[in-house]
Amino acid sequence: MNGSHSDHHMRKRPVVGLVFGTRPEAIKMAPVIYELQKRSDEIQPVLISTSQHRQMLDQVLQVFGITPDMDLNLMTHNQSLNGITCRVLQATDAALESTQLDCLMIQGDTTTAFAAALAAFYRKIPVAHVEAGLRSRDIYNPYPEEVNRRLAGVVTRLHFAPTAIARDNLLAEGIGQEKIAVTGNTVVDAVKTLMEMKAIDHPLPEGIPDDGSRIILITSHRRESWGAELENICGAIADLVQSFADVRVIYPVHMNPNVRDTVMSKLNNMERVHLIPPMDYFGFLSLLRRCYLVLTDSGGVQEEAPTFHKPVLVLRKVTERPEASLMGLARIIGTSREAIVSEAAELLSDPLAYRAMSEGDNPYGDGRASERIVDGLVRWFHGERPVLEDWKQFHGAARAAEQIEVLT
Repeated sequence: MNGSHSDHHMRKRPVVGLVFGTRPEAIKMAPVIYELQKRSDEIQPVLISTSQHRQMLDQVLQVFGITPDMDLNLMTHNQSLNGITCRVLQATDAALESTQLDCLMIQGDTTTAFAAALAAFYRKIPVAHVEAGLRSRDIYNPYPEEVNRRLAGVVTRLHFAPTAIARDNLLAEGIGQEKIAVTGNTVVDAVKTLMEMKAIDHPLPEGIPDDGSRIILITSHRRESWGAELENICGAIADLVQSFADVRVIYPVHMNPNVRDTVMSKLNNMERVHLIPPMDYFGFLSLLRRCYLVLTDSGGVQEEAPTFHKPVLVLRKVTERPEASLMGLARIIGTSREAIVSEAAELLSDPLAYRAMSEGDNPYGDGRASERIVDGLVRWFHGERPVLEDWKQFHGAARAAEQIEVLT
């Protein structure tokens, strides 16, 4: 019998841990988990949940039909960044001690992702980073995510960059090309899966009339927006509703008192402004499908909206996801009341401007990112470069990088 052939059979399947703790991580990891389960003859996945966000997380796992192999159950009330970082580091370390992983896969830029990557590094377990290379170049914007993802990148061996711009960010930081694969963003895979499952066909939230009004969907809860910025956003919402009689605003308001108190004091009981409790992801995507326009400071919404061809006005000063704005599908407008009103009013009153922002393919992915990630992982375990053909939805990354400077 050929020696190398029998060696291959004796060599066990690589064991890959996938760690997640927040709702966005679970959503973006779900397609990768599906793909690994399909190919479990090649790689054995072990699912580790830190439960950094308990309720929101469980509900997503339930819809996707995912059960963690290990639940570290770390959530505490009113947790500080230091506290959650320490708990993730210690609990992940204990999990790594008991599982003998060949690689730990993290997603994105949460505290879970960074602290779990550090725990793996301390045990010399290679880290693979899904959604690597996003950069705003401002360590306090978004805070603490920009630093989480940069620190995670330092200990990562295998970088799955969603776009060419993300790859160029990594190359600029001195990461070797052989450690990077451009895959598209797995959130697009997740949204397409949910559309197929008919999981995002919900009616409008209770008490909101389905009367053909144009819906503006608002999400704003980032720490950077608390205080005066959020007051400006609320002022702009009031102005828009008064100027356009066919507009309804739906604003799922975050439970954090810093957000809630401001929004309630400015917008409560205003006609055609619906302040609703935070929505589950599937209700939210259903709204995203039905709305006319999105105003958001969220990163994920910037990636999801182009799949539904919805223009996005980004209520931030910088974004680490510049692709949509470079393709004209999103605009970074900041948080001044005047800017928000004038940009939204243009889209509400000029059909050509609206069409220009609502046509075009999603620059973040084509629904096959998780296949590319698992292919890259398998190749890497076989000692080959993780790169297959690059996913080239978005060309001209160098030109784009120049434009980012202009935008920020």
